Amino acid sequence: MLSELIGKIKSSNATVCVLGLGRVGLPLSIVFANSGLNVVGVDTDREKVMKVNRGEAPFRENRLEEYLRRALELKKFQATTESREGVARADIIVVTVGTPTSAQYYVDYSQLHGALEEISEGELLMKAIGFRCTLTPGTINNLATPYLEEKSGLKAGVDFALAMCPERILEGHAIEELYNLPEIVAGINDVSNAIFAELFKKINPKKTILHTTPTGAELAKLFTNIYRYVNFALANEFAIWAEMYGEDAHSIIKVANYDYPRCNIPKPGFAGGPCLGKDGFLLDNNTTFSSIISTAWKLNEAIPQHVAESLRRGIGQLYGKRMSVLGLAYKAGSDDTRLSPCVKLVEILKGYGATVLVHDPHVPNTLTLDKALENPDVVVIAINHPEFNQLAKRIDESGCKLVYDVWGIFDAANFQKASYMRFGRRK
Repeated sequence: MLSELIGKIKSSNATVCVLGLGRVGLPLSIVFANSGLNVVGVDTDREKVMKVNRGEAPFRENRLEEYLRRALELKKFQATTESREGVARADIIVVTVGTPTSAQYYVDYSQLHGALEEISEGELLMKAIGFRCTLTPGTINNLATPYLEEKSGLKAGVDFALAMCPERILEGHAIEELYNLPEIVAGINDVSNAIFAELFKKINPKKTILHTTPTGAELAKLFTNIYRYVNFALANEFAIWAEMYGEDAHSIIKVANYDYPRCNIPKPGFAGGPCLGKDGFLLDNNTTFSSIISTAWKLNEAIPQHVAESLRRGIGQLYGKRMSVLGLAYKAGSDDTRLSPCVKLVEILKGYGATVLVHDPHVPNTLTLDKALENPDVVVIAINHPEFNQLAKRIDESGCKLVYDVWGIFDAANFQKASYMRFGRRK
């Protein structure tokens, strides 16, 4: 019976196969392993798998390497490229593959289809399958369930358990949040709910488990990211209005928020990345009407162009100028450049004919700080990495004529030789 899986989880005799060892799947795998479960992590990237099995983190994530090495020492975790082997060994399969958008901003489900095919080719009887990737509402009901039932000849909820368990972790804090965040478990029936609730309580017995329908869970994941993204867009629109009126958005937002319980406007700046920049399309592309999501996307995606135009007003023609861009990741403290507005800004500046020198302390193959600050005409502080907080003097002595601060890290008083501009305040 399916309910027997609950006992296997409690006694640490269950084997979990995690399909996808990216920024969602790898932290989840090693947290499960450190919680006593046997874990097989599957990824198509052979180099990544070899690196992980050596105990080396393939990307920047707080405490990831520490937990990975402990899981390997306990012999509770192994990475492999052989998905069929992982599926065959597993009692529970958790799908964490990516669902990126295409060039036309439609969701690319090729990785999901591949995972479904691999799962369906194995024996699913008395196993549990959970989906932890971002999905268009209705995917569990309209694609995953009928596909697995047809291919296996089994009945979901009777012969195998099925649930949507969306991740909501903050990149850089995945380990901590896997232990502490409430977990949304949306099984197709009660036994599916019970199995996956027990699985996540294995991480932390005190973890709060929230239940909804599979489509409700798909929506909850999207609502979470879209809510943040729309709020960032509103802050960015406030910044542009402040510029129009000759005011400083940062000081205005600080005053508006101060000790006022009904106002929490975020700082204006670049908003993007692999989740916030694309998750709205999973909802917006399913409608024929215009929505606040598409408006927010248009505004946030236009900020790099707005910065480029501000630079042109501040220093004149950009053609032939040496432009130092500090920061390439999509957010502070990260090495992730996927859908980063900083990358977009670099391409725009190159399009204007500027020579662009990029430094990011977390992103491989960017220039050193010394190389990036060799006789620039302009320095753009594109992301608010903590490492940049003490660079005002170094930037001022680089010989640049203009500093543009996207996130308002500094103020004009920090620069004696260079002019200073920042997003949300006209020069």
